[in-house]
Amino acid sequence: MLKKLKSLEKEISTWKTTPYKHNPLHPEQRVLSTTSGHKVRSKSEALIDMVLYKNNISFRYEAELLLGESIFYPDFTIRHPHTGKTYYWEHFGMMDIPDYSKKALSKLQRYISFNIIPNIQLITTYETKIHLLALT
Repeated sequence: MLKKLKSLEKEISTWKTTPYKHNPLHPEQRVLSTTSGHKVRSKSEALIDMVLYKNNISFRYEAELLLGESIFYPDFTIRHPHTGKTYYWEHFGMMDIPDYSKKALSKLQRYISFNIIPNIQLITTYETKIHLLALT
């Protein structure tokens, strides 16, 4: 069991440090520096990044995910430290804007069509101008 755990730790450590394809769209919007060294697009993403980093959870920011013929860039791709399973985290930060929320729902439907199910393999957080993200 200990040998298996050490092997998983090594695998996740390698995964964490291996270069990966990032979202190439709108790099000028990644303006906030985080404690993990990433540049993110919003204060909420910076908060999520900080929580993951401070809890020693291995993750990638906006890493390419190929699903069928489609390319996705989940906000965060996470490896569970004990099981090695991969999870995705999407933060939807402008749900009070009709066009944005429509695109967010469409994105969720596309994830589901590839059997990436919210609250199982997909963590989702939401906010509006009035209801801000709060991670405790």
